[in-house]
Amino acid sequence: MIRLRKAAPHTIVLCALIAVTFTTGCGSSSTQVRLVNAMDGQTSISMVVDNSTLATGVAFGAASSYASVGSGSHTLEIQANGATLFNPVSVASGNNTVLATNSGPTIFTDNKTTPSSGNIQVRVINASTSLGTADVYVVAPGIDISTVNPTFSALAYQSASSYATVAAGSYQIEFAQAGSKNVLINSNAISFSAGQIRTVVALDNPSGGFTTAVLSDLN
Repeated sequence: MIRLRKAAPHTIVLCALIAVTFTTGCGSSSTQVRLVNAMDGQTSISMVVDNSTLATGVAFGAASSYASVGSGSHTLEIQANGATLFNPVSVASGNNTVLATNSGPTIFTDNKTTPSSGNIQVRVINASTSLGTADVYVVAPGIDISTVNPTFSALAYQSASSYATVAAGSYQIEFAQAGSKNVLINSNAISFSAGQIRTVVALDNPSGGFTTAVLSDLN
């Protein structure tokens, strides 16, 4: 993947303990939740729900497995040594990604419904403080983005796009400055098989510039 130098350094929260409160709707038997480490100052974080550790050692740019939690109100903590940041968030029943960034956690609802025959689904998340608002292109390798419209427009920091349904195959995900064709991040070619659902995350690289992570939502 292509990594470009950041325009300017940004403040890194070296360590954090983030408390998240979430509830599920009436009649729901469980909530599925996974943790994504988008904190470029943390090499490893953990997820604790109601004092039970459900994920440990989640590396930067990686996601834990989904963990099941019963219906009702719970307290979820994202743990690392050091300072404490409290940021209560509500999570709906179903499948959820808890994105831990230097600015705090954000919760996204995940789709795990199998795509139609021969297709895949792709979603993107902007977890880069340096990228700014971006237009995102999901294109076949070699496509000149100046000839096509963005797949997702004006994706802000800590925001997720909808899921795009496209035919299975090889794609690259390009993040450009909003309103321009100036590409700052290019995932390079990623191969997708029919029936897969993937989330591609734009991240600040701890060593400088940008990088991407590909998360498996389904298959």
